[in-house]
Amino acid sequence: MSKLALTPQNVEGKKVKIRKATSQDVKLVFDLTKRIFQDYNVPTNSSISPALLEKKEDVKEDIETKEVLVAIYNNEPVGSVRYHSLSETKFCLSRLGVLAGYRGQKIGSKLVATVEKQAQAQGGEEIILHSAYKLKKLLKFYRNLGYQISGLQNKSDYTRAVISKKLI
Repeated sequence: MSKLALTPQNVEGKKVKIRKATSQDVKLVFDLTKRIFQDYNVPTNSSISPALLEKKEDVKEDIETKEVLVAIYNNEPVGSVRYHSLSETKFCLSRLGVLAGYRGQKIGSKLVATVEKQAQAQGGEEIILHSAYKLKKLLKFYRNLGYQISGLQNKSDYTRAVISKKLI
């Protein structure tokens, strides 16, 4: 793990670049997701977050079939997000995460804003996502960005909040 992941950095107001992941980024996105979601791991019946069960082949498929964005600060990848269309007007956001040392610095907000902007450019009117209901800080993060809990899904592993935002 790089020193950057462990040391909080004040990046607010500084240039964070958001770029689209390419097929060359499979390992980068895979490793970044594992590092990020270790901290987000929710106690479940299996004790493992679904993001941590993901294989490189899953990341490769997502890069090929969805939009995968990576946040870069000081030439280091510090966060990522994935999204795809569910219909002409509805998009689904997933696997949003920022390395622990960079949380609270608006990087996650910048990733979400980029997704929203790109979804709107493609005719998107709504974004939905799922988040562990136990992770109250994440729920607050989404509420602060204008998202609302529209329901709960009780799955065998853990309860997910269904969260959405109208873009228009």
